[in-house]
Amino acid sequence: MRNPFNGKNPFEDLELFDKKKSNGRTQKSKVSYKGISRIDSEHNHTHGWYVRIRQNGKVKSKFFSDRKYGGIVKALMKARRHYRKEMQNVFTETLGEAPEKIPNRVIVTKNKNNNTGIIGVQRIERENPGGSTYRAFRVCWTDPNGKAKTKFFSINKLGEEAAFAQACEYRKEKLLSE
Repeated sequence: MRNPFNGKNPFEDLELFDKKKSNGRTQKSKVSYKGISRIDSEHNHTHGWYVRIRQNGKVKSKFFSDRKYGGIVKALMKARRHYRKEMQNVFTETLGEAPEKIPNRVIVTKNKNNNTGIIGVQRIERENPGGSTYRAFRVCWTDPNGKAKTKFFSINKLGEEAAFAQACEYRKEKLLSE
């Protein structure tokens, strides 16, 4: 079988490998791109990059063949451009605008448990031990380190409409800023 790399690994020339030290040794590991996978199958002669984007419970995918796009590097660049363009569309449909830099984390666009219609904003009611009811909108997001964060906007203090509006604006701000 023919080697798609022609005996040479093109990733090393592109600095697509990070050198990490572990136990005093230099180790190479491939840099990954969110939503993009490499497919090299000798069985059916398939070599290229596979882009997947999930939105509203559906998966959009596209394959970028090395042969069709002029090699491994050019196919990867096309795949990255396609991923960026599609993710900007997801952000625009979800938030109304897209950030300059696409975050490297999962973006949830649909959730069956959502009760407000806005992803990441949930209306909650809890009974306090004293018998009173705490009502609020909870905003959920992940920070750049992948840690889940929440913030509450009290309906009792702000009123239903104001609390909801502030929660939605805060969620949008958090997604676009990080």
